[in-house]
Amino acid sequence: MAKHLQKGKISKYADFADTFSNSSEIDTDSSYSDDENLPFIKPDNKYSSYKSITSTGSIDRQGSISSSIFTLVSTMIGGGLLSLPFAFEQGGFLMASFSLIFVLIASTYGGFLIINSKKYCNGKVRNIEDVAYYAFGKLGKIGVQILLIIVLYLCSVAYFILIVDQMEPIITLASNGTAGIWNKKVVLLAFVFAVVFPISLFSNLSALKHTSILSVLCGILLCCCVTYRSLKNQVGGPVDKPSNPVKWHPDSLRQTLTCISITELTFSCHFNILPMHSELQHQTRRNKRIILFSAMGLTYLMNFIVSFFGYFQFRRFTDQDITRNYASDDYVVTVGRAALCVLLVLSYPLLIVPCRATLNKIFWHPNEPTPQCLLKISNPTLTGPNKIVWFIESLILVGTSFLLAYLVPQVNMVWGFVGSVGCTFLIYIIPPAFYLRVRRHPLKPDVKKVSAICLLIVGVLLLVAGLYQSIMNIISPLPELRPEDRVLPDSFNRTNLFGFNNNVNINITNNF
Repeated sequence: MAKHLQKGKISKYADFADTFSNSSEIDTDSSYSDDENLPFIKPDNKYSSYKSITSTGSIDRQGSISSSIFTLVSTMIGGGLLSLPFAFEQGGFLMASFSLIFVLIASTYGGFLIINSKKYCNGKVRNIEDVAYYAFGKLGKIGVQILLIIVLYLCSVAYFILIVDQMEPIITLASNGTAGIWNKKVVLLAFVFAVVFPISLFSNLSALKHTSILSVLCGILLCCCVTYRSLKNQVGGPVDKPSNPVKWHPDSLRQTLTCISITELTFSCHFNILPMHSELQHQTRRNKRIILFSAMGLTYLMNFIVSFFGYFQFRRFTDQDITRNYASDDYVVTVGRAALCVLLVLSYPLLIVPCRATLNKIFWHPNEPTPQCLLKISNPTLTGPNKIVWFIESLILVGTSFLLAYLVPQVNMVWGFVGSVGCTFLIYIIPPAFYLRVRRHPLKPDVKKVSAICLLIVGVLLLVAGLYQSIMNIISPLPELRPEDRVLPDSFNRTNLFGFNNNVNINITNNF
């Protein structure tokens, strides 16, 4: 075995199947092993021979299987869940279902590639930025940091829009339809800004660490609300209903790409995979499979439930935010709106704070001397900006996201860029690119290498097509539903769970 390690040969078991095989329960963080089926042979020092076979110590790691699954699920469940039924309206039921399954498989395989890349790096790596540095040097690390900043910032813009979408019907219901100026978009955005900006100034948001629990609970609550309302409405009636039939396939390439970009939103957890894996107490192959398969499977189940029942009830009238399809005095959905509103407000700082921290990490490096040009704006420890710059950074990030949320008419425009750029990189490009770069390959390509290359090629094609479509969606926006079309006529006279008649519709106002 030591001979294998010294010569850098690949074991005959190094193929695609060993990602899921049961042949070994030892997973390592070492670069000594060329094959993940070989145990980690750890020398006592750099001069000694190989004496012991061991796995990485688990004394300081406290992560369990259940907590790791919960962490990944809470990462994937977010605002993108509200737009999934619209993806089915764009792509049609068959195309959207296929896209959802394909993204599920690609995302799961990408997660395995990221974890497998970890042990080919010298020393321990804690996050995907460390793998990027080992694979492509400083430029690779900066590239990943820029990608993270873009994804977090655009998500913060989308969250602003979604918060307003949840607040408008609540205020309409509370004021009996006479909210006046308080239901104006700019007023609601200003109110949200006043709430989230002070929280975003903190550097430590440990008090909000339990929002992941709220995220999962709100996702479950949304599933229940959408399913209940759809079943009460006979799931929209026959699939060939003349006035509103089920759409089975997309009508254009534009609809196909829009569908794919939205479905990618809800399977992006790859920035959190390595931190989760590093904290896992028992880093065995079996536990790795259980965590990834369970997290992806539960997320897919929740996504499909919301997509299926939401789309089949409203079909061609499905809005970009499914909650806007329900009447403002629907008390069942109002409970979900209120929960989502609180969750999105609390989650917003969890986007801005790491976005700002990542931005600062590009300029301030803990293990390198601070450049002369940054000394005047650095803090006393030279590890980051001073308080004034910190405040200005926060004001610019939150202020510009507020401005974009007001100017952007459709949340789909934001999600389009997040999905086509950020999620495409995270799911299809980064995992195989890093894996192919850090792994020592045999002379003859194996199945793992070929599959990673195929995933990378698919990612590049989707990136080009999705980016083009996102730009076209800005130049020529998708048609907006009229407020009277969001709630179907045959749903106006239904009686909600509390016995009240639902007759008030949502009135979206975009002007001052």
